[in-house]
Amino acid sequence: MQQKWIDRRATDTDWFDLALELSNGFFRRHFSLVAKVAPPLFGFGIFVFYFYRNHFYPSFDLFQFSSLLLAAAAIGFAIIGVLVVPLFLPGPWIFSQFLEHKTIKDELQYSHPYIDDQRVWWVLKLGSLVYWLPFLACATGLLTVAILAPKLFVLSLFLMPVLVSLLVGLLVQAAFGLPPFSFLRYLWAADVPVMAVGGFITVMLVQTAPVIEGFDIGAWKWLVYIAVMLAVSFIAAMCSFLFIAGWNVALHFSVFFALIIAGYSGLLTTLPEKTVHALGLGNYQAETLLLEQSYCDGAVPKQLLLDESCAQTKVHVVWSLGENLILRTDDKHTIQIPSRFIRAIVKSGK
Repeated sequence: MQQKWIDRRATDTDWFDLALELSNGFFRRHFSLVAKVAPPLFGFGIFVFYFYRNHFYPSFDLFQFSSLLLAAAAIGFAIIGVLVVPLFLPGPWIFSQFLEHKTIKDELQYSHPYIDDQRVWWVLKLGSLVYWLPFLACATGLLTVAILAPKLFVLSLFLMPVLVSLLVGLLVQAAFGLPPFSFLRYLWAADVPVMAVGGFITVMLVQTAPVIEGFDIGAWKWLVYIAVMLAVSFIAAMCSFLFIAGWNVALHFSVFFALIIAGYSGLLTTLPEKTVHALGLGNYQAETLLLEQSYCDGAVPKQLLLDESCAQTKVHVVWSLGENLILRTDDKHTIQIPSRFIRAIVKSGK
């Protein structure tokens, strides 16, 4: 029986195959140890980076609060996992529902060229039309709606993927000579993945907008936005298309590029602040800070704008757990107040 194109294996072993083997072997041998050690160390690293950036260290042994470390690790893994999901899951879904469908698979096998040079271009065309084009088109449409008609964004989040998947399905059917109504099969398979990736790319553009706007490059910033959209959609398409090589390869690529995207978008660099805020330990704006009157009777730092009732409004709390409350004033001064003088902290639910 002739071997099918999706079942063929590479005849040589390159550096990436070796890296996959080493990674799989390491986790098979040490999975139990990694599962026990990695979460608390990751949580500890999150807190240490937060303490380092804010130039303080709490007055208690952080390792005694194992539940706090695990909670921080869970939040960190969840934030990174949000990036991995739209990069990884579209691949197996579109592959199983469209490319692996018997009729589609047979027709693709029939149209697959046997000359090596032509085969490379055929694979690139397949990946570009099935994955990259719909991801890019949906993100472009959603971004256009977000700029021109933001009130319609939620509606377009559901309608844009349907329109894009329908048009791309017709194009894929014509490009590869698929049977009639194959575009409906593609619409069924690609609608939700295209919506997930399109929304993901739009969120990444919004996340990187403050960084891009910080550069004084005038109208050239739009080229940067376009470049980011092209790059992220290409990465999402590549991670999805690589599922043809197996779950392991696709997952490795998805995690790797998720970390890169998180780093360049600022999501990874702000992870300590987001985690501390999510846990309610600090990095929030308190509506009112009420202190004991005995504290106001002594020498009070002038940066604390306390009223007659020994209270201050609109104060940024850096850290609120332990023997000292860490505050930051509008002029970037850091103030430590012993927790025994704190009567109440009122913060909004936002």
